[in-house]
Amino acid sequence: MILQNPLRRCAVLSAVALFALAGCSDQAEGGESASEAQAALTDLSGRLVEGDQPAYTAEYLIEGSEDPVLVAVDPEAGTAAVVVGDRPSLWAGEDPAELNVWLGQELDGFLPAEETVASWLSSTAADQTASTEFSDTTLAGELADCVVVQGAEDSPVGAYEVCVTTVGVIASVTAKVGDTAYAAKLVNYHDGVDAAWLDDITGQTETANQ
Repeated sequence: MILQNPLRRCAVLSAVALFALAGCSDQAEGGESASEAQAALTDLSGRLVEGDQPAYTAEYLIEGSEDPVLVAVDPEAGTAAVVVGDRPSLWAGEDPAELNVWLGQELDGFLPAEETVASWLSSTAADQTASTEFSDTTLAGELADCVVVQGAEDSPVGAYEVCVTTVGVIASVTAKVGDTAYAAKLVNYHDGVDAAWLDDITGQTETANQ
């Protein structure tokens, strides 16, 4: 079970709610609103890559695809699984960097890696040309903070929309990067990974790194 800091969670949500009500953007008049937008973008970016990565199981609906995508990650146990439709892939190891590389490869074309989305957000925070709008939502029962970015001329992705849950999991993403269009939404989520389920699919496929 993942423990959350309720005070930090409320503070972040309150800040994002204020941005939404004020229509905050990096191009708004006055330095204070731009500074607040930068802080919110930095927080979202850090949430994806900083601190202890949670153990979780998440299912995504991919626009234009009939196959659901399921991601299960348990860093402490050193295991992970990606299931696209009925095709499972497994990973086992102790190096978080290797895990992130593997996830990026398995989810290529379906869902950008958390580190990749974090880099978009941090780049946007430093991009004076970007316009940002903040909001919050609930997807699959999880509270998430969202940002819509437009006109980011000095960032790797000029326009995108992303939502991040309070524990640092991508809740939704819409973006076009080169020839790849991402449109994914969280439809099921729970903390932790079911060991019995992992054992069941282990017999169906080979495990990476083993």
